[in-house]
Amino acid sequence: MQPDLLVCDEAVAALDVSIQAQILNLFMDLREQLNLTYVFISHDLGVVEHLSDRVVIMYLGRVVESAPADEIFRHPNHPYTRALLAEIPRIDVRHKTFAALSGELPSPLAPPSGCHFHPRCSHAMPRCKTEAPTLRGIAIRHLSACHLNDAA
Repeated sequence: MQPDLLVCDEAVAALDVSIQAQILNLFMDLREQLNLTYVFISHDLGVVEHLSDRVVIMYLGRVVESAPADEIFRHPNHPYTRALLAEIPRIDVRHKTFAALSGELPSPLAPPSGCHFHPRCSHAMPRCKTEAPTLRGIAIRHLSACHLNDAA
C-alpha cells in the first residue's frame, strides 16, 4: 500500500526490551527506505527520544509543548514537560527519589477550567485557573502553552 503516514499508538509498550529494540530499529529502517512519517504515540519517553524528530507533549487532551526532540529533552519549557522528564529513570543516577506530582489527576471528562494542569502545577497563578494559555513560540520551532512565558 506504501502509505506516507503511519500512526503507531503504544506500538512497543507491551514488548520486552530486546524485542522492543528490534521493532524500533525496524521502524527506523522503514522510515528511511520508504520515506515514512510516523505519528508515534507513547508514554515511554526513552523510546520517544530515540525515535522522534519532533515531540508534542499533551496533558488532558491539550498540547502543552511542541519542539524538535533534542530541544524538548534539553530545554523543556512547560512545567508538565519538566515534571515528565525529571522522572525518566537514568542509569547514571543512583538512589533517586521519584517525586510524584502533587494533587489528583483531573478527570478528562470534566477537566479544570483555564490551564488544565493548574491543579498540579507548583507555578500556578490565579490567571491559570480561569484563562487557558495559548500555544506560542518561545524559541525557533519550539512552542509552549504556559502563562509563565508571558512574563518573559
